[in-house]
Amino acid sequence: MSLRLHFVCTANICRSAYAERRAPTVLGTGFACSSSGVQARPGLAMDPQMAAQLRARGIDPTAHSSRRTGAADVRQAGLVLTMASWHRTLILEEWPDAVTRVFTLPQFVASARSTPFAELGTTHSDVIRAAYRHRVPARSVGDVADPYGQGPEAAAACGLTLDKLLIELGDLLTPPRPPRRSAD
Repeated sequence: MSLRLHFVCTANICRSAYAERRAPTVLGTGFACSSSGVQARPGLAMDPQMAAQLRARGIDPTAHSSRRTGAADVRQAGLVLTMASWHRTLILEEWPDAVTRVFTLPQFVASARSTPFAELGTTHSDVIRAAYRHRVPARSVGDVADPYGQGPEAAAACGLTLDKLLIELGDLLTPPRPPRRSAD
């Protein structure tokens, strides 16, 4: 069974769009990824600078079309990961029942990292519940900086930041399994 990850930013043309396209190549199988923006205008292509970051990693960005965050996005996701704390706040104001599944991406990584290993469990749901129990304040770990209109250097820095966070996310959501016993 795959875990549905939903990435959220402002316009769904830079950070969340990048994360949606990049995550499958970093996380591998077992994850379904989507994205949206809390203030998105539907139907826009990805920002050219962030699209260039995906192309540099061998990923085609052309199929992306921006979407506004809706109820189905939040309700159907096993984990909603926003790029900034204000995105998280907006989502929780609209859908407060999702509080245990909505984090900023840096917040989720920091919260899961701070969870004692024995409490992480062996399933995606176990890790998400444990991260919620041990969550750190979203503002304490910062946001993923918005590269929009800031040039290629900002886009490159954003891509590297997201890559690092996605690698950590994959490590945290794929807990090690006990070693198999050798055949007798």
